[in-house]
Amino acid sequence: MSTFKKLNTKIYQKAGVVTTPDYIYWKKLGEPVLVKEFGPIDYIDFSPVEPFHFAVTCSVRVQVYNPITKLVVKNISRFRENAHGAVFRPDGKLLCAGGDEGALKLFDVSTKSMLRLFKGHTHAIHRTQFVYSKPQIASFSDDKSVKIWDISTEQNVLTYSEHSDYVRAGTVNENVPDIILSGGYDNIVKMYDTRTDKAVLTVNHESQ
Repeated sequence: MSTFKKLNTKIYQKAGVVTTPDYIYWKKLGEPVLVKEFGPIDYIDFSPVEPFHFAVTCSVRVQVYNPITKLVVKNISRFRENAHGAVFRPDGKLLCAGGDEGALKLFDVSTKSMLRLFKGHTHAIHRTQFVYSKPQIASFSDDKSVKIWDISTEQNVLTYSEHSDYVRAGTVNENVPDIILSGGYDNIVKMYDTRTDKAVLTVNHESQ
């Protein structure tokens, strides 16, 4: 029977974990935490200032959570019908929200008090946005209009009614506060300059 010479197999050291920026990033992430609400969630917004609370708009209330403990720190329930699109002001002290009542409501986050009630829309308001560096709020409504409100007087200072269907999305340019965008079920995106009384740009998205 033939014999074979035993090979001297080389033992290699196991390679360690290669520390890359991606590895460090993913290592920092923990297990996901579930926060249970009792109905469909319409909108979530983070406060821009510490401790970076987040507001969850759900059914007839807005709940403000602590991101560390995941516990509710404020429960704003001054709504008779579904609330929509609650957002923080850039300083985190105020919060505004729309709703199926067609009214825009402004709250003090610390006390939960309703400071202002803006009436003028005839249908639900689904999105709201503070106008940066101005005491104003923009609202986007199912009555096919976009309105700009003065916080101190509760007056409507501008109205754009150029959409032909529900307006369900909108935002304000942080760097150029005069520029506002809106999107609707008419497949149209419109850009407004609040120094004029009509849209300065219209884009057909060709889909909702």
